[in-house]
Amino acid sequence: MLMAGCGLLPGSTTETCVDWIRFETAQEQFRQATLVVIGTPQGTESETRIYGYTAHIHVVEVEDVLKGDPGPGPLRIASMPVTCTGGVSYPEGDPLDGRRRMLIYATEQDGYWFTVTPAQGAVPFDVGTPLPFETSPTETSPAQK
Repeated sequence: MLMAGCGLLPGSTTETCVDWIRFETAQEQFRQATLVVIGTPQGTESETRIYGYTAHIHVVEVEDVLKGDPGPGPLRIASMPVTCTGGVSYPEGDPLDGRRRMLIYATEQDGYWFTVTPAQGAVPFDVGTPLPFETSPTETSPAQK
């Protein structure tokens, strides 16, 4: 799991305060994610709960799969909520709201795809922007070249 601290499993009704990991490099983040895609969120489809907070599930139009297997059908990813906010899931807005091309790092929990962390799970990724990590099996960082 990509967090520190203790908490309840997805679907719990008690709020939990999670101390989220901060990735120092995009390569570390790529290595930790189970699924990495370039895609455009098409809107919120439904909700689920994790750590006592509501998480929005977005349908994502996938442009490219960089790591992992999203499975059949449309990709559905829940935007990991911020915790320790008194029940407010996205105090600064849901990062997957809006129809903007994104680089999305995800992990699977309890049958759902979730962004790996609230702050670093989905980042805007404009056309023509180079990938911030290596996708090769050796995962050599750009700084090591």
